[in-house]
This record gives sequence, C-alpha cells and structure tokens, in this order.
Amino acid sequence: MRYETSTTTTAEPSRLWAVVSDVERWPEWIEVYEEVRRAEPGPRPLKLGDSAHVKQRGLAAGDWTVTELDDGSVFGWQSRQPGVRLVARHIVTPEPEGGSRLTLQLEMTGPLSGAVTMLLGTRTRSYVDLECARLTAVAAEQHAA
Repeated sequence: MRYETSTTTTAEPSRLWAVVSDVERWPEWIEVYEEVRRAEPGPRPLKLGDSAHVKQRGLAAGDWTVTELDDGSVFGWQSRQPGVRLVARHIVTPEPEGGSRLTLQLEMTGPLSGAVTMLLGTRTRSYVDLECARLTAVAAEQHAA
C-alpha cells in the first residue's frame, strides 16, 4: 500500500516544522495517538537514528526509527512489524503565496502487507488524513497566537 495526502496552512514553514517534528506532543493534538515516547531523553531536535515507541488506537504499537532527515523540511521514519515494513515521510514546503504545505506519505511493504492493507488499510489512511489535518491546524493556531 502506498498513500499520500497533503494540505496547506497559513503557518510559515518553520512553525509547521516545529509542530510536525515535536512527535512526543502528537498525542495532545491527534486523538488517535495514545503514546509517542522517544527513546532519547529530554527535549531536543530529531536526529538521524532517533527512535520512538508509537501507539495508535486500534493498531499495534511499534518502534519507529528516523531514517531520513532534512531539518526544517523532511523527516522519514520506518517501523517493522511481523511481515510488514512501514515507511512514513513528513514533508514541509513553503507555499508561493505564503504559508506552507504538509505532505504525508505512507508505504507498507512486505509479505503480509496485502493482508494488513485489507484488514487495516481504511483505518490507516484515515489516520494519515487526520494527522495531516490536525498538525496543520495546530501550526495555524500557534501562528495566529
């Protein structure tokens, strides 16, 4: 399964990036996240190789490792479950007229990815859509404050 969604916000790219990369606060902002706990202690920017334990409602918990990072614009991370590899990318780009765009990409591969997509594909895509909408909304709220 491959899925991509995007939306825009009035927040400047640096504000959107600050929200997107603050993964431990996602449960405050996105109701389907039950827990995001970084392995590295203390508040600090994401770095390549950082990992976090993530639990979303109705999905198996997993450990995600940052495998791609262009600070301020892109971070990608991946997780493995039995028979499935998940790769998620978060891309922040400036909009020509001001504000910014968040694009989220999710790819699920592996021998069990077809079965998992049949069972959980609709839920997974709706969670990605919700994440995109909530992160851009939080960035816009913070921008307006």
